[in-house]
Amino acid sequence: MAAPRKPQWILPTLRAVFTENPKAVWAAAAVLGSAASTARLDEHDTGMPLSFLPMSRAEWAGYFHRACKEILWPVLMSQPRRLRFDPAAWAHYRRTNARFADHINALAAPEATVWLHDYNLWLTPGLLRQARIGLRIGLFHHTPFPPPEVFAALPVAAEIRASLECLDWAGFHAPAFAEHFRRTLSGAARQPRVGVHPLGVDRTAVETLARAGKPPVRPPDSPLMLAVERLDYVKAPVRKVDAVDALLTRCPRLRGRLRFRLVCPPPEPGITAHDTTRRTLERRVTEVNDAWRTADWHPVEYLPHSLPFAEVVDHYLAADVFWVTSLQDGMNLTAKEFIAAQAAVDSPGVLILSRHTGAATQLGPAALLTDPHSPTDLVDVLHQALSLTPHQRRAHADGLRALLDDQRPADWAFDIVTAIHRGRAPHPVVQPSGGSEAPVQ
Repeated sequence: MAAPRKPQWILPTLRAVFTENPKAVWAAAAVLGSAASTARLDEHDTGMPLSFLPMSRAEWAGYFHRACKEILWPVLMSQPRRLRFDPAAWAHYRRTNARFADHINALAAPEATVWLHDYNLWLTPGLLRQARIGLRIGLFHHTPFPPPEVFAALPVAAEIRASLECLDWAGFHAPAFAEHFRRTLSGAARQPRVGVHPLGVDRTAVETLARAGKPPVRPPDSPLMLAVERLDYVKAPVRKVDAVDALLTRCPRLRGRLRFRLVCPPPEPGITAHDTTRRTLERRVTEVNDAWRTADWHPVEYLPHSLPFAEVVDHYLAADVFWVTSLQDGMNLTAKEFIAAQAAVDSPGVLILSRHTGAATQLGPAALLTDPHSPTDLVDVLHQALSLTPHQRRAHADGLRALLDDQRPADWAFDIVTAIHRGRAPHPVVQPSGGSEAPVQ
């Protein structure tokens, strides 16, 4: 298991927490190809006190690829029409949460603080509370949380709510998601305390890479728009390509000049929920390039693979416009990385940001906000970004930098652990109705 390359990933964010508390341990899933692999679980270079829960590939596929991505993910992203409920997959989800609860219970000291991460472990709080009334249990949602009427589309909504009621604390990136959670649990015997803690990026790491990189070579009068996102229907990559096509139709002066670079690595192997999006994206990229290409130019550059983070920063520096069109997004840290990279070299990059991202709560006053549900708005805001004068671009960039938070990710993690520890409230006796990772302190 290798250390991650992106500075805002959760492992380096939490490393300081584990350094501060030598008794802390991280319970995490380990997907194994064979029983013999269990003997190598300690062979990782993360420098973290990890305690692995072994899982077979079949267990992981049922739990994560199917239950998490085909049942829960569409609802979290307010796309309930995409929900595909499979009782067998949900049985995998229940079993995995039960195994995590047992694993954490075996590791946790009396009245320990348990920090669960994300929807992958929604059933774990109820199981832990049934076994250990004295634990302090918190769960941070890195994703959006849907409105209660969307959450209710889940056939297992009542089962999940019964477990979430057993939390001491629930955290979110944005106030709207916290309010959705409160409304979803309204009428419960007790409600967890709720906190809003927007995660930032490691500005020092991003700025160091930006200053160390080669100055970008910008072709004259050839603006570059950039998007960096994993392949996911919720990121709306096809809508971006369609908007480029529509803009070239509207603005002949941009033909032969406009460049859109889409860095779009695929999801984890085995996840099929985005296969239709991939096929449609590849077809539209080909169609748009064939429709507009000249001998030495085509509008869309599609990079369907992961890149080293230093190379991603180079792309941030080369871009004139960074484009985020998420239909829903818990935060969107790439937007913050772009601002930090551009600020490091005093470059006046423009940010187009979906108003449905958690980041819009913080950056919205300065960003050019767009509604990806409206094809017309996507094109209008894109045209606006490309039409800004140098003075307007500078004022826009200065406004974004002023709004970018300076809190280190490690401090963010300390704040959450403190909030969970202080969030303890009396709990009734629990009778449940029925990866992922969970730092335990």
